[in-house]
Amino acid sequence: MAEIGQVINVQEDEVVVRLMRSEACAKCGACTAGLESKDMFIHANNLCEAKKDEWVEVYLEEGNFLRAVGLMYGIPLIGLFVGLFLGLGLGYSLIPVYTEILGVAFSLVGVGITFWILHINEHRFRTKKYKPKAIRVVDKTMENSGE
Repeated sequence: MAEIGQVINVQEDEVVVRLMRSEACAKCGACTAGLESKDMFIHANNLCEAKKDEWVEVYLEEGNFLRAVGLMYGIPLIGLFVGLFLGLGLGYSLIPVYTEILGVAFSLVGVGITFWILHINEHRFRTKKYKPKAIRVVDKTMENSGE
């Protein structure tokens, strides 16, 4: 998965790159939360020794991207279902009147616990394999940049 972006800051062996949201990305809306900004800012390893204001090709291996997505969405989804079934099971056996309420409450607790576990273990996921890489400097004209 490769994108073209402009380097806006250089920090030791990493760069901050401004990327334009692709049309597929813009339609998702997950990270924009209704905002109109078309720019994304990411930190990438500077493998091509890019300098400020240069255009670079940013690459993240698709397998690593899918693993990261699996961690951030799959694990909380598992927590949601575990909490739901635990809440429903307790509701049916202990308080049959409030079964659905216990299911929802335990689901939220399950998601919260998984996000907390991910947050505590975030340092383990900050490896180079999950970080995008600026792999080469490209010649990008102003007419193609959308400015």
